[in-house]
Amino acid sequence: MARRAAVVVITAGAVAATGAVSGPGSDPSASTTTTTCTPPPTGTLRLPAIDRRLPVTVHVPRHPAAGAPLVLALPGSGQTGLDLARYTGYSRLADRAGFFVAYPTAMGIRPSWNISGAAAGKRDDVAYLRTVIAAALRSTCADPARVGVTGVSNGGGMSARMACDAADLVSAAAPVAGGYGSLPGCHPTRPVPILEVHGTGDTVVPYVGKGTSGFGAVPRFIAQWLRLDGCPRVVTGRSSPADDVIELRWSPCRSGSAVIHDRIRDEVHGWPGADAVHSSRHDFSATARTWAFLSSYRR
Repeated sequence: MARRAAVVVITAGAVAATGAVSGPGSDPSASTTTTTCTPPPTGTLRLPAIDRRLPVTVHVPRHPAAGAPLVLALPGSGQTGLDLARYTGYSRLADRAGFFVAYPTAMGIRPSWNISGAAAGKRDDVAYLRTVIAAALRSTCADPARVGVTGVSNGGGMSARMACDAADLVSAAAPVAGGYGSLPGCHPTRPVPILEVHGTGDTVVPYVGKGTSGFGAVPRFIAQWLRLDGCPRVVTGRSSPADDVIELRWSPCRSGSAVIHDRIRDEVHGWPGADAVHSSRHDFSATARTWAFLSSYRR
């Protein structure tokens, strides 16, 4: 019999989570959340509306625990947070692995994130997502030192923006098929581990960028983070986790961070593997890969 999930609406201040943030080298199993914080029941939690936007849906896993990680999952242009939840299967993986997932939605009839910060008529999405993270942490009792961010397409670009402008909140970022051309200057307050997943057959945000200038090229984005994270300039690890996938690693970088790139031959624009939550030799799952990466780091 299918388990019926509860739908809970919690005010932003209903549950409080406190604790100091641990630095690099801390015990990854140690929670910074106090034992007095009680997580919400299993199912769907809806945060109260923030900045007059659609309420953020948070998936609470089957066995919620204070101090579990939180993943911020950002949909692409034209998608809602619930669309991304169905597309990626992230909530099913959260049930198995025991973490929380927050699915915010951008503004507009065709929602899209203000990656550049200068889009006409758009609000400050960095400020909005910072507020979402704080509200989700309070409401779930998740560990504030283990907040990973991922997203696809326009949401991938926005997850990269959060690594730049919210490094004090985000432990790691894993953009998928991201659009990076309109990102403003990047000045993170600390090294941020980065996983970039991209298909060479992407024609929406091409791997080599657009036009003769290579606007938004993936290699250029990776080179920027090698510099920001203080990584070796030459590849230090190369593997093939699945057919047609080459994984390149640059490490060690400053403060234990790393930059990793999964290049998928001929893969078109989107979330590789869709809602599959397991990777195999023949099937690459962006859901499984991004979680494996994000769960490896804490602030």
